[in-house]
Amino acid sequence: MMVIPHPESPEAALSARIDQILKAFVDEGGDRVHWLQTLSPRGLFDLDERRRSWWAANDDGLLACLKACAAAPATVQTAALFLAGSDGNGRTREAALQMMRSVPSHLTLSCALLRCNDWVAEVRAAAQDCVMSLLGQCAVQHVLAAWPVAVRLRHSQRVDRAWLEGTLFAWLSSPSNRIVLEGLLGHPDARTRLMAYAVALHSHPDRAALRVHAILDSDPHISHLALADLLHHGEPADVEAKCALALSAPASGVRSAALRALVEREVAGLDAHIETAAFDRSRGVRRLAMWLLQQRQATPAIALWRDELKHRRRARWREALEALADHAEAEDMPALRALLPQVSARHQRNCLRGWVRAEGGARLALLREALEKPGRTVNALLASATMLWAAELDPLRLLAFCHDGPSPVAQAGLLGQLTRLPLWQHLDLLLDAVPQREDERAWHLRLVHGWLRVSGQYSPLGAARRQALLSRLEEGRHALPQSVAAQVRAAVHHA
Repeated sequence: MMVIPHPESPEAALSARIDQILKAFVDEGGDRVHWLQTLSPRGLFDLDERRRSWWAANDDGLLACLKACAAAPATVQTAALFLAGSDGNGRTREAALQMMRSVPSHLTLSCALLRCNDWVAEVRAAAQDCVMSLLGQCAVQHVLAAWPVAVRLRHSQRVDRAWLEGTLFAWLSSPSNRIVLEGLLGHPDARTRLMAYAVALHSHPDRAALRVHAILDSDPHISHLALADLLHHGEPADVEAKCALALSAPASGVRSAALRALVEREVAGLDAHIETAAFDRSRGVRRLAMWLLQQRQATPAIALWRDELKHRRRARWREALEALADHAEAEDMPALRALLPQVSARHQRNCLRGWVRAEGGARLALLREALEKPGRTVNALLASATMLWAAELDPLRLLAFCHDGPSPVAQAGLLGQLTRLPLWQHLDLLLDAVPQREDERAWHLRLVHGWLRVSGQYSPLGAARRQALLSRLEEGRHALPQSVAAQVRAAVHHA
């Protein structure tokens, strides 16, 4: 075992031992006590895992130093107790827990909670007693800081489940500890908030107010919990009011469930709720609203979306465009094409998506427009409809692509799209093209080099077609320079 030199004062000896233990975790020169004091609950879990994975002899030197300097700052004392409580030796851990009972802080409470999952039964029992003792002494902010550790215990293997639910979480539901519970309802950790709401919805006197906050929580699990509680235990009038509120919840699943609940109860103003949901930002909610409008023989959702894009009455044209892109029909093509140059890149993708759906694929006119707006979404759309635009791309149109409007961005995009064609169909198209102008010749050469870059990929080539291609290349029935023709001929030979 490494011998740690003992400085003259007990306080210095204690700090030296803490630094020695933490030097594997904190860079040289860092304030290691401060680092430990500000470590997150997840970080404390990880530190404990690493500490207890080490084998340690029965060395309680850290505790001996601590006993010798009772006047050490509280931050140093609690840091030393946490490290002793995560020592590799069970006797050291148990002794540390006994000392922690009189040193309330978030760090000692966190350590005691961690030890409730200890692999030694005697240490677990001491930890449970220590936790309940510290809960009676700690300031509220210390309990709030340590409670995420308690929440994680629910997924631990060795913790006593009966004690966890019947004692620890029962303590939280006591009226005398309501200030802690209410503090946990606003905790930044979502799992901690979820646990707090699960307790509060069974024990808090103002259950209705809690549901309002929970339904609008950013975490979907909390929103679902509150809505389920409302539907099972709420008064009819409260259910209707809160479900209407839940239509604006962050979680799309909660918005869908709330809309279904309102439909089941046939509440007043239901048609307006469904129409509003037709413009929801979630595709799932919009589809539910679309189906409900159809069932109620109301104005079809697609008519509402078209009206919004035309008149902008609801100030929700973005949602209408996204929805129409999923359900566009042939009559929507002119509107989508007209809207394309007026909107941002994100909405242009929706215009193109609707255009593809309305056409049943992407024809050459759409290809030219789409290639000016590159992006993964657009490329995926064009790839799914390659055969449609390729059928219209004859040699004349291919050569004209360099001088009749498309930008360099679109030209580069076409080079990428052509590689999606079958390799030999791609080559036939290039061999059939006969450039007449200087810019066409440069463009044609660029296209051929693009084909050569992908010519090594596997593509079946029958003997008859191979011979036809080789004969054409050897006889010069093409517009390729000799050196380039030789490269193409070699590629066909090796295919």
